[in-house]
Amino acid sequence: MHLLPIMILFGLVGYLVCPQPIQAEDIADPFRQLDERWPTANQYRLTTGSPGPEYWQQQADYQIEVALDESRKRIIGSAKIHYQNNSPHELTYLWLQLDANRFTPGSDKRLTTLTTVGDDLTVESLQRLLATTFDGGVKLKKVAEQSGKPLEHTVVKGMLRVDLPKPLASGASFDFAIDWEYAINNSKLVAGRTGYEMFDDGNAIFCIAQWFPRMCAYTDYGGWRHKQFLGRGEFTLEFGNYDVKISVPSDHVLMATGKLVNMKEILSETQNERLKAAINSDTPVFIVTAEEADKASGVTTYDEYKTWHFQAENVRDFAFATSRKFIWDACGQSVGDRRVLCMSLYPKEGMPLWDRYSTHAVAHTLEVYSRVTGIDYPYPHATAVMGVVGGGMEYPMICFNGPRPEEDGSYSKSTKERLIGVVIHEVGHNWFPMIINNDERHWMWLDEGFNSFVQTIAQREWDRDPDYTRGEPRRYTSYFANDKQRSIMTHPDAVFDIGSNAYSKPSTGLTLLRETILGRELFDFAFKEYCRRWAYKRPEPSDFFRSIEDASGIDLDWFWKGWYYTTDNCDFELVSITKKNLHDGNPKADKDRSEKKKATEYPNLIKEREVDVPRRIDKYETLLDFYDDYDPDAVTEKKAKTYAEFLERLTEEEKQVVSEVERLNLYQVKIINHGQLVMPLILKLIFSDGESEIRRFPAEIWRKSPDEVTPLLLTEKPIQAILVDPYHETGDIDLTNNRFPREIDNADVKITKPKKKIENPLKESLKKKDSTEETEDEKE
Repeated sequence: MHLLPIMILFGLVGYLVCPQPIQAEDIADPFRQLDERWPTANQYRLTTGSPGPEYWQQQADYQIEVALDESRKRIIGSAKIHYQNNSPHELTYLWLQLDANRFTPGSDKRLTTLTTVGDDLTVESLQRLLATTFDGGVKLKKVAEQSGKPLEHTVVKGMLRVDLPKPLASGASFDFAIDWEYAINNSKLVAGRTGYEMFDDGNAIFCIAQWFPRMCAYTDYGGWRHKQFLGRGEFTLEFGNYDVKISVPSDHVLMATGKLVNMKEILSETQNERLKAAINSDTPVFIVTAEEADKASGVTTYDEYKTWHFQAENVRDFAFATSRKFIWDACGQSVGDRRVLCMSLYPKEGMPLWDRYSTHAVAHTLEVYSRVTGIDYPYPHATAVMGVVGGGMEYPMICFNGPRPEEDGSYSKSTKERLIGVVIHEVGHNWFPMIINNDERHWMWLDEGFNSFVQTIAQREWDRDPDYTRGEPRRYTSYFANDKQRSIMTHPDAVFDIGSNAYSKPSTGLTLLRETILGRELFDFAFKEYCRRWAYKRPEPSDFFRSIEDASGIDLDWFWKGWYYTTDNCDFELVSITKKNLHDGNPKADKDRSEKKKATEYPNLIKEREVDVPRRIDKYETLLDFYDDYDPDAVTEKKAKTYAEFLERLTEEEKQVVSEVERLNLYQVKIINHGQLVMPLILKLIFSDGESEIRRFPAEIWRKSPDEVTPLLLTEKPIQAILVDPYHETGDIDLTNNRFPREIDNADVKITKPKKKIENPLKESLKKKDSTEETEDEKE
């Protein structure tokens, strides 16, 4: 076969398989449908956005025994993994994540993290620089079948490939064991989503996550999801059941994913009684008081160990936090027909902030998220822990959070709001992605954006602050106009502003759908339907897009394309307003209108100055003819007859319509969109009497002319001005051209008078002294 046909064939296959970029014709037509760009529906994922009748996902169950070596700051673990192949495919190897390998000097994460050094370098920066040599990678001790027979395996950076002794058939399972250990990172020197934080009293808080070899996800849409971790794109995991035994020093307080099954043995009788009281209390009850934690912190090591035993069903991850410094408070929150324990663990350095707000924020989150998503919180507890991270990080039932008061116990309003916000956000992640299992490594916005959206609702319901505007389009217009902006669909590690790209803009998009495009009733129904469909499953972006359209009954391809697939923005300019004066041809009324119009015309300066200049036609009558005395607005017999005939042709109903319309005001409005993103058109009509009215037009008003529209407005009262996007809800990047007629800008200018210059009282006396002589005052 000739080479050219082969090249053409491979090129055609590549075109059909690889996602195609947005083409020029798409940009010209913002309403072009996206069906051809979304994955073809199949038996796993339907065109409605629902899981198909043959939808599948893998399951991984873990039995783990792990010990914390407090003095050496190491994790030592042993895991038995049961892997269920629910896919229709035969597998010859398995992939696992060795997340701690990102803390090795040669990891992709470390080698691709760029650091710039200026003219000054602090001692703390030097410590962090030296810490780049820290090796916190996984040291594998055993990878074997349950029988103990070693398994062939290969470590590929942060991934582990385990070669199966024989192919794993569809529907079959495989059991194997891994023993490992690694050095825990000092979070102040080697930042991460896990680690230990050392305090001045010599004690540490350990927040341990991504600590065991976790199965990579194997999916119907992308096979093994084993892209290396680079820092931003988080995790996609398989659901499973966990049985975990954690051995820590006996004086530690510990909390983890799952239910503490040996509570009676591990906790004191007093602590168990306090927990029973807490679950029935709506306000926090101390399980471990500040005094008890302070007493325990008197030592920094403890030789005796105890084992905490947790079990969790149908979760996708497991994390734990432990320390002898922990103060522990808890209360109950009603969710459906059951009570859930809401808890906080924090050291004395977190007071008075954490004891006042954290557990209340946990309870508030469960209440609001359960209502907004339509999925009641399913787990026995939700716990917030202070430590390790500067912001926050989430895991099933437990999260780690950074905000804390100053050393003197004071805190600012912004610190208080940051704590409440980050606890709500991280606890909210129990829904996204812990229940709705998004592929965070590739679609970070599908997790962070959704969670940020519901967080905005929860924070607005927290207090009476009317200025809480996170998630509203008007807050992010500078980002929408930024040339460095990447589309939301970009991989998170390739984005320059991850906060705007993965959190704010996707959250804002959902706010637009709820408040502006669909309305609350339609959106809330569709959003809950999406959450219900994909609970404990793994949706793709197209599943979300299709679900919202299917449940709302509204075609939103124009919005998905413009907001998610491009970096387009909208910039509406109200160019002109023309009043259309309706009349039925009555010649007398026409004459009156013409005279009024002439009275309002601009005067002719030259004509006014030459009013007394003699005219030639006044000197020579022969120059006069019919046209010199002609009045085009005169009421003639012919005009009167034509008008009378017009009235005779009208029915009584038509005469009523004409009379009604003549009473109204008609305006032709011209609006230009200087951007490429179409949006609903919202107009505020300001009438001559000072009253106003809002009129809303769907985005389809731009369907035939995406850059210019000329809506016709009929009003009972005369319009004085019109304002486009009065609530700043469309993300319009320039509001200065949204009003017509334009307003005179106002700027406050403060009148001041400089203070009188105070002379140095020693000036005169110093003049008399030698210029080289210094007085004590001068030295001071």
